[in-house]
Amino acid sequence: MKYLLTLIGSVLLFAACNKDDDGPDFTRQKATRAVMVYMAGENNLTSHSSIKFLKNDLQEIVEGSKLLTDNQRLFVFVDSLGTDPAHKGTPYIIEVHGGKTYERNRYSTDFYSCDPDKFRDIVSWMTSNVQADGYALVLWGHATGWVVESDSIVSSRRAYGQDTGADSGTSSEKWMNITQMAEALKGLPKLDYIFADCCNMMCAEVGYELRNVTDYLIGSPAEIPGNGAPYDLMVPHFFKSGSALYKGIIDTYYDYYTTYYNQSTSSSLQYLKGYSVPLAVIDTKHIEQLAQQTHDVLSTFVPDYPNAVGVSGIPYYFYQDAPVMFDLRGIVKQHATAADFAAWDAVYSQAVPYYRMSMRWMTSSSHLLMDFSDFNQDASSYGCVSMFVPFNTPSYHSGEHQYNKLSRNFAWTRAMQWERFGW
Repeated sequence: MKYLLTLIGSVLLFAACNKDDDGPDFTRQKATRAVMVYMAGENNLTSHSSIKFLKNDLQEIVEGSKLLTDNQRLFVFVDSLGTDPAHKGTPYIIEVHGGKTYERNRYSTDFYSCDPDKFRDIVSWMTSNVQADGYALVLWGHATGWVVESDSIVSSRRAYGQDTGADSGTSSEKWMNITQMAEALKGLPKLDYIFADCCNMMCAEVGYELRNVTDYLIGSPAEIPGNGAPYDLMVPHFFKSGSALYKGIIDTYYDYYTTYYNQSTSSSLQYLKGYSVPLAVIDTKHIEQLAQQTHDVLSTFVPDYPNAVGVSGIPYYFYQDAPVMFDLRGIVKQHATAADFAAWDAVYSQAVPYYRMSMRWMTSSSHLLMDFSDFNQDASSYGCVSMFVPFNTPSYHSGEHQYNKLSRNFAWTRAMQWERFGW
């Protein structure tokens, strides 16, 4: 019922706030696809030192919109850090087309953009008010994938959509967990894809959690640069289909940063010459089969507690008090027999039909910087999707994070049944 009420409210608000009731010509026909870029920017991405990541990416989106056809609709939800005098820090929705912006919805008060009810309200605004053959979502902002503290909005560094609360005067930081994101999207038209332009979202846990609300999940298992996607080049790919969709997004992103790092004269980026951002796509219609196949192959090599799966040389994509998010394909290839790996990998190639691996990426973690050279440099051994594995170390079983326990919030981890090995 609460979702129905918020949906009704969004329709009324749209009717009240739209200043162009007739709309320009391109709004009068059914779209092939409508895309919402969800810019959760009430944090340091609005203004980081002298760099304004949100403003820059918004300008790129406007530039990219010049390449749209009249049956392609692109919307941007913006929650910034009170730096736009015209909106006084309150969130708003604009439509972008032909290099122009059209105000579609302006909110009178600030709210947490990471609140699942608000998130649903905003996505349902698009699916309810725009007639289209399909819908898609771009997640812009900070994220930490499956790493959660509890199955709710939390006030610590977790999941997606950091909101500092500064514009509401609360200054209480909150994020949205992926389990809540999946619940918020339930019952809306299934999305053609979710493109996560934020860190650490290409986890088996995230893909499995979102399997019922989107056809594809596209993004990186690792940290991404603050500049994010090159939207001026990326926007046309948002409206493609099938392999052209995810290959276009991944290749444009990957090739842009390969060139950027190779041409950079910054001393702080010299370690990235020849590298890029690891990126992948999950085809969610195959991820349940991948979960079953992974469950079965684990039984062939996982030791009993308290021994752990060996991860020496395998890339990990996240570090918080300990390495977390190890490359799933790397683990199976290192430990399974050749025949078992081949059978498993055939399923993996259906669930993850395209990826581009990089053995280094931009990171704020000094631990990752130190460990890059220790990873096995055979990029063909990896698959750009991570998975949780339990360990008998303090950060995994006690203290603030308790990864062994907290990972059980996710259906993928439960499907692996680590308890059969004593964990």
